Amino acid sequence: MARRPRPDPKLDALREGGTLNPRPAGVVDEAFRASDFFDARDLVQVKYEMLRRVRVERAPVTRAAEAFGVSRPTFYQAQATFGQAGLGGLVPRKRGRRSAHS
Repeated sequence: MARRPRPDPKLDALREGGTLNPRPAGVVDEAFRASDFFDARDLVQVKYEMLRRVRVERAPVTRAAEAFGVSRPTFYQAQATFGQAGLGGLVPRKRGRRSAHS
């Protein structure tokens, strides 16, 4: 008899909020591997830590993007939206229509 997986409230919340990282296995940064505090499934946390690594720790952009499983253009997009909107800018926008279609 197959066992049902345990419910994961954080996974459900990330999915519902649109912040579930579609490629958590691509995050190979040591902090995410060594600590339960960091969660590669949390796309906002991944992007924030990537930006912090470059700004505070002066890591090269290419190396940081690779370690956090994103492309360089994604890094620069995150940097720009964070600069404009702060942490809320790292939350992915919902796809699809923005308003009713006439």
